[in-house]
Formats: sequence, structure tokens, C-alpha cells
Amino acid sequence: MALPCELIDEVLCHVPVKYLLRCRCVSKEWCSLIDSTAFIKKHAKTTIESNASSGIVITGDQSLFLTDAESLYADEDVAVTEIKDPLVTVFPGADFVGASNSLLCFCKNNWNDFLLYNPSTRKHKKVPSIGEFVLWFDFVLVSHCGFGYDHVNDDYKIVKIAEFCGMVVMVYSLKSNQWTQIHNVPNNILIHPLSRKGMFAHGALHWLAAKNLPGSSYIILGFDLGFERFREIPSPVARNGKFYVADGGSLCILEECTNSRTDAWLINNYGAENPWYKALSMEQPGALGSFRVYRPVVSSRSGKDVLLEVDISKLVWYDPERKVVKNVRIHGLPSKFGAELYRESLLQLSENEQLQKPSKDKKEKKQQKERDNKEKKQQTKRDNFLSKGFKLKL
Repeated sequence: MALPCELIDEVLCHVPVKYLLRCRCVSKEWCSLIDSTAFIKKHAKTTIESNASSGIVITGDQSLFLTDAESLYADEDVAVTEIKDPLVTVFPGADFVGASNSLLCFCKNNWNDFLLYNPSTRKHKKVPSIGEFVLWFDFVLVSHCGFGYDHVNDDYKIVKIAEFCGMVVMVYSLKSNQWTQIHNVPNNILIHPLSRKGMFAHGALHWLAAKNLPGSSYIILGFDLGFERFREIPSPVARNGKFYVADGGSLCILEECTNSRTDAWLINNYGAENPWYKALSMEQPGALGSFRVYRPVVSSRSGKDVLLEVDISKLVWYDPERKVVKNVRIHGLPSKFGAELYRESLLQLSENEQLQKPSKDKKEKKQQKERDNKEKKQQTKRDNFLSKGFKLKL
């Protein structure tokens, strides 16, 4: 007895991506269903609503590793998957820009060449050149960029900013596959030189900045990807703080209050007049020992522990109530690395770039090609025979 199509669709929506890629070989009907835009969106929505374990991407020193948050909670050594392509063969020497949902963004050549990559499907896409606007970014010593998801238009976007006699802003849209210039830009704000990569959170990219006035305090400059406009967010610290993205895609700023204490501020109510709250306060030497910087990455499923990235060189689970630390043991990582969240998805990076067809289809195509070649040879023989048989001698 065959299952109704609606029931098959509902069941497959709860299947992880790596198994769905195998399910495409079951039949042409399943392959068409799994490749459809409607199913890809429904599967992504189901993954988010089911609160599935978050994927973790670890980047550093031209390397890329994949794992998930639950695996990092294990007592034994954690096994991670190293991904060599496309960074080794297609896009060598690249830097990591950011992760958003299921896509990772990399860049190289002074941030003029970009590549998007879906680690779940192992598919990538090179972003077209920015064109004549590349000259604006070659003239400046420091440029800024960022990558994130536009939930308003269901699109992924890359933003490039150059400060040269004003601010030049270019935005790449994955949906349209082209760059456009943004003209409504602030003229009295300077982005901090060390805040090169925009932090994506709450549907916007953010940089640490300040008003172009003497004695101005720091602010957060946000760029809304949906409406493509800038906004200003007050900073919770009066002086320069360390700026990150934390658990759940929230903004995080570290404030070194004293030589022995560092506070982590997170945004609680984005868009409010005073959106910040103090999430963590770490003494040193304490549970973490001596450290220079730490960053919340993700909370455990129970909500009791927080995964912290410490000094860009190790990961630990921290229990704020008991002030207890559990080290994450991963072998083979570079000495310096960063950890980011991502979600598995079947998202295809181009309408013209389809997923690999099942082996059954490939076999059928091969057989058809052999039949066509055989018929072509037979036709050629008949033509040669007829041309010789009816050749007139003068």
C-alpha cells in the first residue's frame, strides 16, 4: 500500500539533510519532491521549530570543521568533520566572513572576491565581481564587510563598506545575483578600524562605530538587510569594548571593568531605548583561569550551561550558577580558531545549479546516450552504402 504524497512530504520534513540526500535516490518522485523550493523552505522551517541541535562550524588557518553542539557536550574526545573543498581547490587563501542559517561566506583578495558555501549539500557559488566599484575599495586602507539573511525578502546578502571621502556601500543579493549601491548612508559616523566584519543579528549587520565628533562615545552602527537602511544602537560601555555575536544571534559586547573582571552584555529587547543586559560576569583568576577574552557561542539544550570560546583557542562549557567549567576536547584544530552556529539546509545556491541526480537517472542517461550513438553509427553506414550504390560514372 503506497503512502499518500502529503504523508511522505510530512515525514521527510523531519529527516536530517544527510539522509535526505540519500532519499533522493529512492525514486524520481522523491527526488523532485526533495529538490522543490517549497519542500526546501518547509524543511528549513521544521528544523527551526523542532529546536534541533545547532550545527557548529569551526574556522581558522585556511581550515573548516563541522560538528554540532550536542557532540561537544560529550565526555570523551569530540569527533569533527574536516571539509577541505572548496577552500583548498576552488578558493584557496580565503578568510571566513560569517555564517547565516545554512550558508557560510568566505572572501579573499582584499575582500573583493566572495564565495558562498552550503556545508550540508557541499555546494558552493562564486559571487560575481563588484565591477567598476572595486576601485573605491582599492583606494582605502580599511574596508568593512558582512554577510547575513534578509528574512523580509527571503534572501542572503553581502555588504561592503568603504570610507573614502564619505561612505560607499555596496550590497550583493543572492536572489538577484548582482551588486547594487546604497545611497542613503550616514555622513557623520566612522566605523572602528578593527571592526571589519559586520556581526549579523536580528536581521541586520552591525559594526562598532562612533560619531565623527570630538569626545563622542561608541555606538553600534546597524544595517537592516530587509529595508537596506542604517540604524544606530547605543553601546552599553562608554569606552571601546570587544564586539561579538553570541548565543541565539544576539549582539555581545565585553567590558573590562577591572583587571580581574570582564562583563558580557547582550541585547535583550532589540530596538528598545536601553536594550542591553549583563549576561555574564567572569572573574580572573576564576573558573576560566587567566584569559584575555571570552565569547558565548550557544546554550545547552537544558539551558544550564553556556558554550564559551576562550582566547580564540579553546571551547568550554560553563555553568553560571555553580561556576563550573567543562573543557571540550577536540584534536586536530588549528592553534587559533573561531566557532559559529549554522543550521543544516537543502538550500540550493543557484536556480541553474541543481543537486546531483540519483544514480538511477545517471544510468538511464548513459544507456540512452549509448543507444543514440549506436543508431547514429547505423545511420552513417546506411548513408555511406546508399551513396556508393547510386554513384554515377561519367
